[in-house]
Amino acid sequence: MPSILFVPNDEIALDETRIEAQTVASENSEAIQLQGGVNLRRRFQSVDADSIVITKSSEEIEATGNVIFTDPDHRIASSEVRIDNRNDRAEFEQSQFELRQRHARGEAERIEKLDESRSRYSDLTYTSCDPDDSSWHMRASQLDIDRESGRGAARHTVLYARNVPFFYLPYLQFPIDDRRMSGLLTPRFGIDDYTGTAIILPVYWNQAPNYDMTITPAYYSDLGLQLNTENRYLLGGHRGQLDLSYLDDRKFGDSRWFGQWQHATGLPFGLQAGVLLAEVSDGDFFDDFDTVAPQYNNIRHLERYLRIGRDDAYWQSELVWQNYQTLDELTAVGNRPYDRLPRFTLNAQPEVLQGQVLLPVQFEWVSFEREDSVTGKRAHLVPAANWRSSNSWYFFEPNLQVAFTDYQLEDNPGGNEINRTLPTLSIDSGLIFERDAGAGGQWRQTLEPRLYFLYTPYEDQDDIPDFDTSLASNSYSNLFRNNRFYGADRIGDAKQVTVGLASRMFDSESGSELLHARAGQIFYFEDRRVTLSGIPEEETRSDLIGELDWWPYSTLTLRTRLVYDPDEKDIYDRDFTVNYSKSGFAANLAYYYTVDELEQALVSMAYPVNERWDVVAKVHHSLKFDKPVENLLGVSYESCCWGLKILAGQTGKDKEQFAVTDNSIYFEITLKGLSAAGQDIDSRLSRAIPGYRPAF
Repeated sequence: MPSILFVPNDEIALDETRIEAQTVASENSEAIQLQGGVNLRRRFQSVDADSIVITKSSEEIEATGNVIFTDPDHRIASSEVRIDNRNDRAEFEQSQFELRQRHARGEAERIEKLDESRSRYSDLTYTSCDPDDSSWHMRASQLDIDRESGRGAARHTVLYARNVPFFYLPYLQFPIDDRRMSGLLTPRFGIDDYTGTAIILPVYWNQAPNYDMTITPAYYSDLGLQLNTENRYLLGGHRGQLDLSYLDDRKFGDSRWFGQWQHATGLPFGLQAGVLLAEVSDGDFFDDFDTVAPQYNNIRHLERYLRIGRDDAYWQSELVWQNYQTLDELTAVGNRPYDRLPRFTLNAQPEVLQGQVLLPVQFEWVSFEREDSVTGKRAHLVPAANWRSSNSWYFFEPNLQVAFTDYQLEDNPGGNEINRTLPTLSIDSGLIFERDAGAGGQWRQTLEPRLYFLYTPYEDQDDIPDFDTSLASNSYSNLFRNNRFYGADRIGDAKQVTVGLASRMFDSESGSELLHARAGQIFYFEDRRVTLSGIPEEETRSDLIGELDWWPYSTLTLRTRLVYDPDEKDIYDRDFTVNYSKSGFAANLAYYYTVDELEQALVSMAYPVNERWDVVAKVHHSLKFDKPVENLLGVSYESCCWGLKILAGQTGKDKEQFAVTDNSIYFEITLKGLSAAGQDIDSRLSRAIPGYRPAF
């Protein structure tokens, strides 16, 4: 629809009125009659008509014949107009109108301007489509618009697609600006292998400026009616959200539900507290209803916690009660996480004592609980002394720490009281060389050799249970850790040197990093006897790890990681990704491989075909099992007044082997000017396709 072309005339003063007409007559001092091509202008209003009568005492204007009224928000063509400037009221008969800010137009038998912010339209037709487009419109007996509240309200409303009625509402509210308001959000429709045909009708309830609710009934033809609610609140220093979902599942044969409460608040003395309570009826809930709580779609254990903590400039502390719901009931007890009831941590970083000497202290106390398992309490104290000397061309950082660990256990075959004291000495050092690169010196390149020495004596730890310990992953940064394990139950014996080499490339003018390449390897002087399996490791050198991040253009990123086994002379772990994004177009390639465990390939894109059409696609395939992990194909169309999104998907389920493929197709329609686009399709695509940006 063409924009309203009214432009306020700054040359006209606020209290000034300018008139142009072919004839001007006044039978008395009370009224002025204007005839023939009349144009009346004030600073923010303009009236064109065949005839205008102005009553001076009451400041009323009556215009007839081909009347055109414009102000910054409206353009109204009417047969007759009466304007009461003193009371800021107006009446328009048999009018065609345009609402500039809403990109909307229509016709009405009568329009009333009730005051400065409110107006009323009677027996109207309304649409946000261009004048030559009749894709949709609504008819209503009355429409009230309130600019102060940002709301429109229609009574006895019928929605039409072309000229075919398809929906009736006795009362309809919708926003006229960007402020939140209650109303029906975009309906969604879909077909899924498990749920059958789905009809989803979200309703937003803006209860108050600081709390609201979204109520989403979802009808599944094969299952029944599901009710979902999202409740958000902000009360002083408190904020949180309560999510609930319930369904009597005909196919499942039982009720299925999900509940979650998140809350965060500030407490006296600088304390911060947080709560996460979550529970689900069964382990397949998130797979079958992946839009209810998409953050949990790929988890195996549902976390719940209560946290109280404080962050200070030199110390941080936290007290946590944490447990889990294991979603797969067939998971062996030994593979389930321990509950921490509670866990207390304190990390202190005192001020520098002298020169560059730091004396950090870490402390942790945990009570571990799990059914049919060794349980107990662990206290872990790690004081350290660290000194760092550095300049633009080098760094040298020796560190000495001592770990004191005490266990008070129950039902432990190796004894219920265990103490462990282990010192660790590390020396981290490196050089930084720089040079100008490129024919014109347009780049600056660094060469950064790094040497890391680590020594921890051996102590037998086989009697200590494994509460929360795992082996560090294969990455360049982990080559320089002072313990090859995460968690305090194992402290790895070490007598080793890590050799690393990195190089960076920077743009000399902007300082932007263009490339970061690094490679490193550990050389062992002794066997590692502390392992999770109990079997010593006898290799004299670690895997060689190489990583590369490359930004040849601001729109293109390439990343790769290779892990080479020097004994087997094979690259057994490799990742490769390419991400490109520019002007709404995004393309991604990825390949992941871990010998005997994983081999997957991925390609995805988001392509704006033109101003109207967008296409998205993703193929994520498991080469190991020859099964789809996630395949998506979607299209969206946007006109001046409505939008449609269609997304078809295949999702591999049955956890590790993707043995079951679930097929689905979802539709989403938006009528501009009545409801905002829903977020389910966009949220899924944003997670699935890096660089995806919804068009509407």
